[in-house]
Amino acid sequence: MRLRFLGVRGSTPVSGAEFAKVGGHTSCLAVSVGDEPPSLVLDAGTGLQTLRDELGDRPFDGSILLTHLHWDHVQGLPFLPALDRDDARVVLAQPAQGDPLEVLGRAMSPPHFPISPEGLRGTWTHLALESGKHQFGAFEVLARDVVHKGGRTFGYRVRGGDSTFAYVPDALDANDEAILEL
Repeated sequence: MRLRFLGVRGSTPVSGAEFAKVGGHTSCLAVSVGDEPPSLVLDAGTGLQTLRDELGDRPFDGSILLTHLHWDHVQGLPFLPALDRDDARVVLAQPAQGDPLEVLGRAMSPPHFPISPEGLRGTWTHLALESGKHQFGAFEVLARDVVHKGGRTFGYRVRGGDSTFAYVPDALDANDEAILEL
């Protein structure tokens, strides 16, 4: 399993020499099996647009798991050309809190944004994810609720082959038990 940190900042993207070491994009992590193109992405912050460097001219074919729906975790969705093309195949999963397309559409639709999620081309499957184990391609994912203001939030444990890692952004001190489980 190979991980690529595409965005590690919170709240807003930034630029400048002082951010060169860790980058200026918001939350996004790409996961691949060996040298294959990434097929699992955790969060879709502004770092998502840099995935084009690995995908080149290929469409995205995989899953994007959102930890929660704050802007800094979804803002990159409409800005990766590999997602917005007829041959893209995307599973977009988010913590269950109503119809997933409707919930995402509250932030990504006019007048806040020129198109709604339905305006993205390709085959999209929107999932309202519950806590527990899930399979996304080659990856087994454990979703666990964590405390964070402003809506349901997950931390994830991802297992692929012999490797496992946990991804728990924006976690508060009240999450020790969940973090240890992941």
